[in-house]
Amino acid sequence: MRTVLSSIPLLLVAALAATAYSVYFDWGTSSWVWFQRSGSLLALAGAVLGYRSIVRLGVHGVGGASPTFLKATLVSIDDSGQRQMAKVSYDEETLSTLRQAAVDRNAGYVGAYMMVSGTVIWGYGDLAGALF
Repeated sequence: MRTVLSSIPLLLVAALAATAYSVYFDWGTSSWVWFQRSGSLLALAGAVLGYRSIVRLGVHGVGGASPTFLKATLVSIDDSGQRQMAKVSYDEETLSTLRQAAVDRNAGYVGAYMMVSGTVIWGYGDLAGALF
């Protein structure tokens, strides 16, 4: 279940499909109540994406899962120039942590847009019948 709730493409496609399906149901009617209700699903999916680190890690994900401590192995040191450069390699666990933190940031970005657009649809979606 955590995999489903932390997948950006899956939640985005599911929320947009529900919104598109509700437009199909409401097309030709004067009151677009199903479209309006789909805004709540869009906002909810956006909220889940915005809190992806909590969905993934539980209590340890509160406040985001940005890595502040990393384990690395020193591979080589280049001190031939003015600056000393160190080459490090990360183990697979650390690389996975860095990847998941990047996905959490992207999910928060997508989730924020989904929450805003879902809230607008939820609040004013019934008026779409007057426009179309």
